[in-house]
Amino acid sequence: MAMPGADLLCVAVGLFLYLCALRDARLVRRLRREGFRTEGLVVANVVDRQTRNGNRNPPQTPVVRFHDHQGYEVEFTTAIQGIGLGLATGRRVDVRYLPGESQQARVWMRRHILGPAAGLTLGGTIFLGFGLVIAFS
Repeated sequence: MAMPGADLLCVAVGLFLYLCALRDARLVRRLRREGFRTEGLVVANVVDRQTRNGNRNPPQTPVVRFHDHQGYEVEFTTAIQGIGLGLATGRRVDVRYLPGESQQARVWMRRHILGPAAGLTLGGTIFLGFGLVIAFS
């Protein structure tokens, strides 16, 4: 027996994740249209302490450093993390960023551009589906 309101909570979380995916897709579109393109260097791969415990291959988040159009050095972590999605330290990658918003830079590779929105959409679909199953059962 589901607790009252669980269906509404699942639907709300699903819709929230859809909105986050839409926001991410809009950012990528702006980067494509207005973004500056430069080359960055992967300077580190950070492992989250919480996921390290008991996990042989914990997900790593690459840290990328680049110089923006004003000459400032900027470091950012990629928007997506996971096994197989990391970038080797020392690797040079294409980076796009918006003028004045260089902290919202993205590694310009298909998996790093589409991955966050795809993951959020998948999560939203799962939550929305669970909400509908709970509501109609």
